[in-house]
Amino acid sequence: MVQVQVTPDCGNAPRKQVLRDFSVAVVEHDTEALLSAVADDVEWDIVGQRVVRGKSDVAAALETAVGRRARQVVALRLDSIITHGSEGAVSSRIVFSGGSELRCCDVYRFGGHSKSAKIKRITSYWIEE
Repeated sequence: MVQVQVTPDCGNAPRKQVLRDFSVAVVEHDTEALLSAVADDVEWDIVGQRVVRGKSDVAAALETAVGRRARQVVALRLDSIITHGSEGAVSSRIVFSGGSELRCCDVYRFGGHSKSAKIKRITSYWIEE
């Protein structure tokens, strides 16, 4: 199991929990949790790598995201989760066994302003350290 470290917040922004759970689902390769959070026509742009469209392609991309085959994730450090209206962003660090890190900034757009709106678009900026 991946160790998750989150910066405490006021707890008054429900979308922060959605983005936290989504980030955990990515590093734990939890396809069910990931797919329950996204819209059917989701678009995930992993900048410099590929653009993935639709739930089925997102599920397939999850298998190779975050170095699934090459390295084991040991920790996820969520430094900042910001939400406003139908948008949000997560700044995080993924720590692999051996100590290497992937620094991440993921920008999200939800399909609407309601609390039940699904993630419609993700733009991920990932840098190896």
